[in-house]
Amino acid sequence: RQLTHKGYSSITIEQIKNKILKSLTDEGNRCVELGYELLMNTYQTKSSSTEFVVGVFSRSSTMKSILQRVIDDDTSAKVRVVCSQSTPGDEGILMATDISAALCLPDDEFRQQITDGKIDIVIVGADCVLSEGRGVVNKIGTAALASICKQASVPIISCTDRWKLWTDVYCPPLEVIFELIPSELFDQVLVPN
Repeated sequence: RQLTHKGYSSITIEQIKNKILKSLTDEGNRCVELGYELLMNTYQTKSSSTEFVVGVFSRSSTMKSILQRVIDDDTSAKVRVVCSQSTPGDEGILMATDISAALCLPDDEFRQQITDGKIDIVIVGADCVLSEGRGVVNKIGTAALASICKQASVPIISCTDRWKLWTDVYCPPLEVIFELIPSELFDQVLVPN
């Protein structure tokens, strides 16, 4: 089927679908590139003789792609990924199976690793990013985790694509497993331009 509109050339539904998929893929790749660069820059500022530990909370295809790229990078032989179990829901268990050689820890033990300085940086995704720095919507427990990171001086970043930007004045309706995290609890909220 072809769609036409006055002044526009005809386009098929298949062409529209392909353009949308390409746009989503391109956006995802830009997001992965941003996250990868940030993790690699953080890794390179650390002493090269020590292991670099990336903590992960919940599950995200964007995080998976970023972390797998870091792990696959020849220069990152000393990078280790530790996933929080992320209860309720236990998405961290699934995330640990998504990423080669990742370790999954119970939430309390994961938070203790942050407090003890055994995790160098924490990365989370985002289900929604509110405009003008008003906050990030993510899995319940993210705000408490971000507070622990701040107290332990461990950077925490949220990385997502711009399709998750929420421009409405009001926060979207939240299911019980999501919460609004103030942007200031994050060291960076990465969203491609």
